[in-house]
Amino acid sequence: RTPAINSLLSLESILFVRGGGSPSNNAVQIFLKSFLASPSLPSPIKQFIEMICHFIENLTGFKVLPVAVDNTKKRSKAKKTKSSDREIFVEEVSAGAKNKRRTNRKKEVDDSEEVKSESVSQKKKKRKSTEPETTASETKQNKEATPEKVSSTTTTPTTKPKRPDAASKKFLSNNIKSSNPNYRIQRELKEFLSSPPPGLSVKISGKNVRLWVITLSMPDNTIYAGEKYRLRVQFPNDYPTSPPSVYFMNPTPRHEHVYTNGDICLSLLGKDWRPIMTASSVAQAIMSILCGAQRKSLPMDNARHAGNKPGKKQDDWVYHDDNC
Repeated sequence: RTPAINSLLSLESILFVRGGGSPSNNAVQIFLKSFLASPSLPSPIKQFIEMICHFIENLTGFKVLPVAVDNTKKRSKAKKTKSSDREIFVEEVSAGAKNKRRTNRKKEVDDSEEVKSESVSQKKKKRKSTEPETTASETKQNKEATPEKVSSTTTTPTTKPKRPDAASKKFLSNNIKSSNPNYRIQRELKEFLSSPPPGLSVKISGKNVRLWVITLSMPDNTIYAGEKYRLRVQFPNDYPTSPPSVYFMNPTPRHEHVYTNGDICLSLLGKDWRPIMTASSVAQAIMSILCGAQRKSLPMDNARHAGNKPGKKQDDWVYHDDNC
């Protein structure tokens, strides 16, 4: 043997005795492993021997205690493979369950549609069987009866908003503050012109914004059909605390609550007036009492009242008719 080979052999024997050259145990480790593994050896002695071996290893660097085999990596790999197999199995089972649910739902929908179609067809058959056959004479009678129904029903004409007169335009163009006494009157005029009640129209009389003229166009289904009447509306200084002065201008309608001088026996112009009311609501009330009249007649005390000046306050008036 050459000196180099002898040096290599001596190095290999030293590493075998000390350990560290390979992951396997050396001779001392093999002996201690078998000695410490004996069941007859008490645990305090085992702990004492292991403590001495640790002390020797720290001083000399020789590995005396047996090398512990690390099986954690193998266990983790086995666990990973098992978990992946389980996940694959669970996915397959869930996919199969979803497919079964879809097929079951399709079957239920198809069944429900078939049941619905059958029920509809049965209902149609029952209707055909229960409906009586209409004769030609009955159809003629029905056709003849329909125009009578149409003629009996009366429809109130809807009035389209008319263009305001020059005085109204000028009054509405002013920017009036809420503290101004004419603010309420301007607001009422704007609402009246934007959405006029059926059969009513309004305009300002001259330059006085507190003096209105409301025209009543009577509908066809009344005893005043085709006739037109004018209301003179004067707003007092304390309006809307006090009601406006309202009376008919000539010619006046012949009605049991309208005097020939133009005064109207209406409780809204007296004790029943409320500040939330408007000139438009008063005009609509007068329109309604004219439309509800069954005959043209004058009030019983017309001869006594006709000589009075119209438009005065109705504080001391007595209203005998609850409909007014």
